[in-house]
Amino acid sequence: MRIKITSMSVLLLVMVCTAAWAAPIPTYVAEFSVSGASLSNEMKSSIQTLLLSRLASDTITTQSKPEGAVITVSGSYLLSGNIFSLDATVKNRDGAVVTRAFAQGKSPDDLVPAVATLAKSLLEGIDKGVVQQKLTPSVSEPSDIVTSIKVAPAASAMTVLRLDGTLNAIARGRTFADGERELFLSGDHTLRYYRQGGALKLLAEIPYKIHEKILSVETADLDGDTIPELYVTIIDGEKLVSQVWKVGGTSLTKVAGPLPYYFRTITGVNGSKKLYAQEISGTNDFAGDVAEVSLAGNRYVLSNPVTLPKTGNIFNFTLLSGAKGDTYPLVFTQNGYLKVYNPSGDEIFKSGEEFGGSENGFKRYERAGETLYRQVYLEQRVVTKANGELIIPQNSGSWFMLGKHSYAKNVLYCFTWDGAGLVEKWHTNISDYYLADFAYDETAHELIALEVVGKEEGVFSKGSSRLVIRKVK
Repeated sequence: MRIKITSMSVLLLVMVCTAAWAAPIPTYVAEFSVSGASLSNEMKSSIQTLLLSRLASDTITTQSKPEGAVITVSGSYLLSGNIFSLDATVKNRDGAVVTRAFAQGKSPDDLVPAVATLAKSLLEGIDKGVVQQKLTPSVSEPSDIVTSIKVAPAASAMTVLRLDGTLNAIARGRTFADGERELFLSGDHTLRYYRQGGALKLLAEIPYKIHEKILSVETADLDGDTIPELYVTIIDGEKLVSQVWKVGGTSLTKVAGPLPYYFRTITGVNGSKKLYAQEISGTNDFAGDVAEVSLAGNRYVLSNPVTLPKTGNIFNFTLLSGAKGDTYPLVFTQNGYLKVYNPSGDEIFKSGEEFGGSENGFKRYERAGETLYRQVYLEQRVVTKANGELIIPQNSGSWFMLGKHSYAKNVLYCFTWDGAGLVEKWHTNISDYYLADFAYDETAHELIALEVVGKEEGVFSKGSSRLVIRKVK
């Protein structure tokens, strides 16, 4: 009887707290500090006004004065050249942080959409954080949250495995009867073969010379023996010298190379996974068509080229299925926006915010202009699930100075394509690390994200990375 009374008391407490916070939460939006911009006073007022209107919702009511506010939003605007960063923190009356969010822009014209993006992230954080702090103020659980748009948020099982070295790519191989699966990871100058079950076991590691840089790792079973080959894109100076490797027991054996191709696997229409290739030329970073790769004897043959817009290349596209079974390319723009084109080549959709974002790339000296070289960046992959849903990454917290990309946070989104636009189903919580690459295990319903924890490599530091494995459906 005592247990029943206690349970009822907890239930009543939850109901009272939930009811108390059902009304909009009074929220004070302070003026942002402004650095690097002229007319800083006007900028402070402009950002405050924009955020006041975009934060106002059924969840919170905004105000420009602190009196009576339950939570406070403060932040900063930092401009460097034409690139700016907006950083915001939300605190409660006790000074405890409820949530943080970041947004960036690459020109002054991006201010309004950047504030909208910031407001969206803050609203999501406030909606979770304030109620959670009121109901469980002394409890902090290290669980990851996958937020559903149509269903109440639920905790997701999460495993974190740490690795030495700054790694840049991941590909998944076979899954065995005991539940272990093959994972292939690469750094700039190393290729690793792991098996991952309860722990992560390194079985083989292939070192490369300093002038040979690995750009991507893909798997595909072109020879049809049920053991996927490993397709490694490698650049030496400005020449592609890619290789194909095969697993034999616990070792790796090179079976082909050098090959003049970039490689990428794309899961497209009807869930079919195909390996594609593209070349490089003296003047073009991506030359010729993106085409399917097949194996004819010992030769790799390119056929069935994909029709892409002029901005499309092997690393920035995937394929959507139209209502009549036709194919619609989805392409990252240079600025990170997502565009969808119909079979006639007409643009039919553009995302309202930026996605993708990669630090992985290589140097080119052709057409370098006034500088010694220019940096070419490879875009993030998009994964298509068997049911047609798209998993799309978003790196943020970025600076683009002296031609170098640097990211500090990431989120993975799941979208469906409804024929007219992308509809969000869920997204992961913000992770405080740069997402280098990711894979999806369809059978286990698991996301395998490769995140960089320590980026600096040198005599005294090898850098560090981690695998974050989440159950999602």
